[in-house]
Amino acid sequence: MFKKIVLFLSVVSLGFGYDLKPIQISKSVYQFIGKTEAPSQENGGNMVNSYWIKTDKSYIVVDTGPSYNYAKDAHKAMKKIADLPIKYVFNTHMHDDHWLGNNYFKELGATIYATQAQAKKFPLGSEAHMLSVIKKEDSVNTKIINVDKLVGKDFSMKVDNISLDIIRLNFAAHTPEDIMVYLPEEKTLITGDLLFSQRITSIRDGGVEGGLKSLDAIEKLDVQVYGIGHGTFTDKTALKQMRSYFMALKTTARKAIESGIDINTYVKTADFSAFKNMAMMEILHKSNLGFAYSEYEFFEEK
Repeated sequence: MFKKIVLFLSVVSLGFGYDLKPIQISKSVYQFIGKTEAPSQENGGNMVNSYWIKTDKSYIVVDTGPSYNYAKDAHKAMKKIADLPIKYVFNTHMHDDHWLGNNYFKELGATIYATQAQAKKFPLGSEAHMLSVIKKEDSVNTKIINVDKLVGKDFSMKVDNISLDIIRLNFAAHTPEDIMVYLPEEKTLITGDLLFSQRITSIRDGGVEGGLKSLDAIEKLDVQVYGIGHGTFTDKTALKQMRSYFMALKTTARKAIESGIDINTYVKTADFSAFKNMAMMEILHKSNLGFAYSEYEFFEEK
């Protein structure tokens, strides 16, 4: 009986385990899909998509997830496909659900690329909100580390047999700085949170106009497979859903302002019933309405 209790406590102390399963979305790219819900103790912060690019000699990781344990579990799953060293890590933007696994990969010798916005907001030794949300046992060993290289502009690189274009937006979209990773030979684009499907985005660190502009930039690329930040679709579904939501924010906010409707009334009365089935509407939508109204209150179309 005592042994059973000790075993039970040992399992509990380790947390629930992420049980991550990779999905191959193109010749070289594998995806781990998170839940379309807010981070919580129940999901261990697993509400984000992360990506692995397999070359003939190594791995490149795009977004490392919400914790050290998440990154470790992802690596364990990918070693079953091929036990290769991790050469590079790219963080698509500064939101901490996407990169708190960095230090796991740094321990393995990977070079970490990220934005200046991320490095500025999260210097060495700072705190991440995610770690106050998930269980303590699920955040074990997770810590903020320095970024190795800042992505200040677009560049291309050849990693073993894979060609990559690193695209850094020069305007605020989802955040002040967003990065995309494009594999032109596979027509695959990893967008981070510039694209969502099945749940709405948050515009607290970006804006509607920047979001729309980012969609225009994405549509100019020759893409067949989209590696999006949240949601399951890899076709153009996310593009359509994002544009529809952004345009609804823009048109309703501008109409309210032109009609003399104040921000509080707008937030309470704007009709977004067409999006009622999108996940996280109750959590994020009202704040998005407020941000959209403020953005367009003194806006001049260019």
